[in-house]
Amino acid sequence: MLHRVRSSGWACLGGISLAVAAACTQDHGVLGRDPSSGASTSGAGGGPGATTSGATTTTGAGGGAVEPPGPTKLTVVNGISDHDAVRFCFLAYPDGTGAGVDPWPGAAAGLAFARAQEVEPLGAAIPEGASLRAHVIAGDLRATEGLDCAEILALAAESAAPIVAAGLPVLPAPVFAEEKSLLVVATGCLGGEGHTHESEKEGCGDAYTIDTPTAGLVAVAMSRRTSFDRVSLQVAHASAATPVVHVELTPGREDATGVTLAQDLSYGAIAPFPPSTGFSVSDLGALDEVAIETRDPIEGMVTSSVPMREILASSDVPAADIGDGQGFVLVAVGAAPGAEQGGFWHPLTYSLLRANP
Repeated sequence: MLHRVRSSGWACLGGISLAVAAACTQDHGVLGRDPSSGASTSGAGGGPGATTSGATTTTGAGGGAVEPPGPTKLTVVNGISDHDAVRFCFLAYPDGTGAGVDPWPGAAAGLAFARAQEVEPLGAAIPEGASLRAHVIAGDLRATEGLDCAEILALAAESAAPIVAAGLPVLPAPVFAEEKSLLVVATGCLGGEGHTHESEKEGCGDAYTIDTPTAGLVAVAMSRRTSFDRVSLQVAHASAATPVVHVELTPGREDATGVTLAQDLSYGAIAPFPPSTGFSVSDLGALDEVAIETRDPIEGMVTSSVPMREILASSDVPAADIGDGQGFVLVAVGAAPGAEQGGFWHPLTYSLLRANP
């Protein structure tokens, strides 16, 4: 049996000053409209190999590159580290009760850890014209089958509930009116029966205890910029337990060395902007052998290495779809680099998704 999670969590929200965590010190990706001058705000720095191309990008009057136009899209990633799957209740704020609102995704199995899914059509799940508060639900999700969101949240509030739930910070209505490719990640740990361990902060973040879970939210805009002869890449940091890191990509070629994708990447940030276009698909070599590594920005040592074969295994993006002219985002979720194995949390990994689904 599980207990009700009462914490509202904390968030890093790109371009919007809401309940921002103290650790969120960078520019976390623009959610507002591009200014008329054409200037755009960057994520956390680029690095070697983070080159740009204007092949599919317009330039504003001020000389700065702006995002290509496109409809509003929303991709949701499950980055809750201490459960295998979650469902969401997307409720209008402040008046939404959940009555008559179906949980998302529709299947009771929910969205597995590190998996991404587009909310399509957007209006079917997101209240039109209203601010949004998402509630994330985990535990025995079979108990949520056939229930609406009001019933699910009432069940989670019971003392011997088979599920846990947490209300996440509010996203204001204008976010969903922007012509951007939006990324929302549920992060941290929800807690539950037995979710305590001597190394729990490595799995869930420094603030975690079984009585103070760390469920939170990261919301950023993914860049639609691409180059016809390169693979465009960004990295989003959505691991509540992971400190500031450099993120590198090592191609799947013999004697290849790592190339920096993002420097000094902090929780809630997406980088680089413009996206890295340092690799063509042929430059990447054998995709299964590509590695995504984190490096301590001060000491310079590698702190984690995740093979692309593992990332692809939990992604809806097949290897055959990774090609020149396409844009992708790697979303870091799970425990801190090097966290003890065998705890109740998932280790650090990445969700691979299309920047423009």
